[in-house]
Amino acid sequence: MKWPVLGVWGIIFGLSAILAGCGSQQSYAPPQADYKEMKTMVVDILKSDEGKKAVEDAMKQGGGSTGGPSMQMMSAQAADQIRTAVKDTITSEEYKKEIEKIMTDPQFAGDFAKAISSQDKQLHMQLIKDPTYQKAVSDIMKSPEMMKMFLDLTKTPEYRKQSMTVMQEAMQNPMFKMQVMSLLQTVVTQELQPKVEKGGGKGGQGGGGEGKGEGKGEGEKGKEGGDSGDSGEGGGS
Repeated sequence: MKWPVLGVWGIIFGLSAILAGCGSQQSYAPPQADYKEMKTMVVDILKSDEGKKAVEDAMKQGGGSTGGPSMQMMSAQAADQIRTAVKDTITSEEYKKEIEKIMTDPQFAGDFAKAISSQDKQLHMQLIKDPTYQKAVSDIMKSPEMMKMFLDLTKTPEYRKQSMTVMQEAMQNPMFKMQVMSLLQTVVTQELQPKVEKGGGKGGQGGGGEGKGEGKGEGEKGKEGGDSGDSGEGGGS
């Protein structure tokens, strides 16, 4: 997957090397002027239809040698100059709109995404293991804006329809059904157990109340009998 990207850089480096070779013949010009001229030429080449077509062809080929005589003859200083020029060109505000225009082409965007997919995946795998990245993602997920976005998403008909589809498919799985039934049985058992114990306690309290009532009634009857006996003895005397 690296060959298409290398092909693009090979074209850019090759063109820049030729320009650098032509510029080296003009020894009287200062290095800064050569750099600015090279940058302008690179921008013009990339904006031209021929430059775009060359980049697209390099992305489609995906193989072959990306080097050449120009790359082999390039000095270290020229290579650094080219890298700086390309970086400044791509990151410049003038070229930003041009990049956006190029990326709107479906064919180019698809080929570019395929070319960097492996590197992008590897980068994400490395970032996931980074504690700083994990904390940043966690903070983003906990932000009020993100929470509101998730809540709004759950209210959409498409999300609810998809959720129902997932639930229906899950319920068709026998293992999932068994897990759900076991969970429901556990919940029902836990909910009924406290109610049974509470009802038994009330029954015991009711029985105790009845015993107290009966004891009190018998005591009152005994007292009434004693009073009657005392009255009879007083009459006999």
